[in-house]
Amino acid sequence: MIDWRQLSQISNLRALDLQAGRLVERLGQEDLPAVPLLAALTSWAAGQGHTCLPLGTVAALAEELNVPMAVLQDMSEMQQQLNASSMAGRADTSLPLILDEDNKLFLYRYHRCEATIAQVLAQRVTQVLPVDQERALPLLDQLFPASAPGIDWQRAAAALALYKSLVVISGGPGTGKTYTVARILALVQQLANQPLRTALVAPTGKAALRLQESIGQAKQGLPQEAEKILTLKAQTLHRLLGYQAHRAAFRHNRHNPLHLDLLVVDEASMIDVSLMAALLEALPSHCRLVLLGDRDQLASVEAGNLFADICGPENMVWSQAQCARLAPLLGGEMPQAENASNPLADCLVLLQTSRRFAAGSGIGALAQAVNAGNGEMVKGIIDSQWSDVRWLETNVSAPAGQQPHVRKQILQFLTPLLAAKSPQAALQALGQRRILCGLREGPGGVAGVNHLVEQHQRRQQLIGPEARVYAGLPILISRNDYSQGLFNGDTGVLWPDAKGLMRGWFEQEDGSLRSVALAQLPAWQVAYAMTVHKSQGSEFDQVLLLLPQEDAPVLTRELLYTGITRARQQLILCAPLELFLRTTGRQVIRYSGLPRKMTTPPPQLNQE
Repeated sequence: MIDWRQLSQISNLRALDLQAGRLVERLGQEDLPAVPLLAALTSWAAGQGHTCLPLGTVAALAEELNVPMAVLQDMSEMQQQLNASSMAGRADTSLPLILDEDNKLFLYRYHRCEATIAQVLAQRVTQVLPVDQERALPLLDQLFPASAPGIDWQRAAAALALYKSLVVISGGPGTGKTYTVARILALVQQLANQPLRTALVAPTGKAALRLQESIGQAKQGLPQEAEKILTLKAQTLHRLLGYQAHRAAFRHNRHNPLHLDLLVVDEASMIDVSLMAALLEALPSHCRLVLLGDRDQLASVEAGNLFADICGPENMVWSQAQCARLAPLLGGEMPQAENASNPLADCLVLLQTSRRFAAGSGIGALAQAVNAGNGEMVKGIIDSQWSDVRWLETNVSAPAGQQPHVRKQILQFLTPLLAAKSPQAALQALGQRRILCGLREGPGGVAGVNHLVEQHQRRQQLIGPEARVYAGLPILISRNDYSQGLFNGDTGVLWPDAKGLMRGWFEQEDGSLRSVALAQLPAWQVAYAMTVHKSQGSEFDQVLLLLPQEDAPVLTRELLYTGITRARQQLILCAPLELFLRTTGRQVIRYSGLPRKMTTPPPQLNQE
C-alpha cells in the first residue's frame, strides 16, 4: 500500500490528484503500486492542461513533483502493471484509466471526450453536400467582388461552406474572419429553399458580444436582401446547450439535439475538449458547423489544445478532388493540391492577410516575429523604435511595481480611468486601453497592479484607507449569471446611482448603460489590470503588456502573441528583455491524443 499521507507531505501533487490515486487504489484492491500513482500523475497532468500523460515522461515528471517511487522509473514495469490492472484498459473499455497505442495514459473522461470529437469530425469531413453552382457563382461574385491577383481565401472559405458540413477558419487579428462568416451566412441562406435555423455562439459572454458587434459591422456593404438575414443575436455556448446549474449535464445532448441548420462558433481556440464534445454530441448531423479562431493564440484554460489540434501544426493542403470541386466557384488561381491529404485539410482555410496592421505597423511585425519564435527579429523590432510599439525595460532585481519608471507608466496609462467623472467615461476608458499581465498573482501580476493603483489612490486620499468598493472601481465578472445577463469576462465599473447607492454599471450592445445592485452581482474581481488569458476575445486601442521579473511556465510564445495582438493602435511592453526573448522561444506543450484519434478514430464508445 502507498503511504498517501507521507506523499502529500513531500510531493507537489494537489490534494485532488492524491484523491484520484487513492480512489483507484481502493477500487482496484491490487498489489500494483504503479497504477494508483499513475492515476495521481495523470490527474495532475489534466490540471496542467494536458488530456493525457505519455508514459515516456513519467520518470522525469515524478522527479520534478518529488514522487520518489522506483516503480515510476521503469516504463516496461508501468506498462505491465497497467495491463494487469482491472482499473486500466484500452480504447474500447470504460475503465478509470485508458492506455492508447502510443503509450499515452488518459483519465477515462478525457479519452471519451477526444474519442467523441474524433468520431463526429470523421463523419463530417467525408460529407460532400450538393451545390447548385449556377445559382452560387453569381452570389459569390456579388459577395466577394474581384480583388488583387492570387487566391481569395475569404471567397474560398465561403465556397467551401457550401460543400462541407464542417468548415474551420483560422486567422490572426484583422484577417477578416467575421467578414467572411457574415458572407457565408448570407450565401448559404440565399441558396437554401427555406429559412435556416442559425445560431452564433462564443465561449464567453464578452466574446459573444464582440462577435455580434463584428457581424453587425460586416453587414455593411452586403446586398440589401442579404443584410436582412444577419439579424442574429450571439450567445454563449453554455446558453445554447442549456446549462443547468443543478446538474452536471446540458439540456441539449445526443438524446435532445439542438434545432439548428447552421452554427457559427467564434473564438474556438478558447474551447476545451469537454465543452466541444458536448457541443458535437448535441449537433444534428445535417447542421453545418463553422469554427472560427486563431490557432496561434493561447489554448483553453481547461484541458486540451483543441483548435490547434484540429488545424494541425503546418499549413495543410487541399486534396485534388477538393480543388476540382471548388474550381468552378473560385476561378483564377487555385491552391496547390495533393493526391493524399489529411481529410480534415479539406475543411480548413487559413486566412493570413491582416488588414488591421499596415506594412508600417510595429505591432503587426512584432506579432509575426513572436509567432515565428524569431528572437533576433524580435530584438530588431524593439531596437528599431516603431511608432506604435514602445519598449520599457524592467530590472529583474526588483518587482515591477517598485520600480519608479514602471509605476509611473502604469499610473499614467490609467489616467483617463482614474480621472473619469461618470460611469460612461470610466467604461469608455476601459474599452480603449487596458493593462494586461502575464500572471494573476505576484507584484508583477494583476494582483500587484491592483494593489499599486489602490495604494496610490489612498495616498492621494481619493479613496478611504479601508475602502473596498468605491466610485470608479473597475470590475471583471468571473462567473456566468444568466438571470442578470452577466458573464465570465464582462467588464464593468462601480458607481453610485442618483440616490447615492453603489451599483455595477455595464455597457449594453446598443452603447447604453445598465446598472446592477451590488448584492445581485455575480462573483467579480478588481480589474485595473487583467490577465492575457482573460483578454482573449477583446481588442483595445492601447495595451500595456506587463511581464513579471521572474520566469514562469505559463509565459509562452502563445501568451505573448495573444497579448500583443489585443492592441490595435499602440503597444507598451514592460519586461526584462532576456525574459521576453526566452518567452518568445517557448511554445505551449499540451499532451493530447486527438491528432492520432482524428486520423484513426477509435472504436465506437459505449453511449450509456
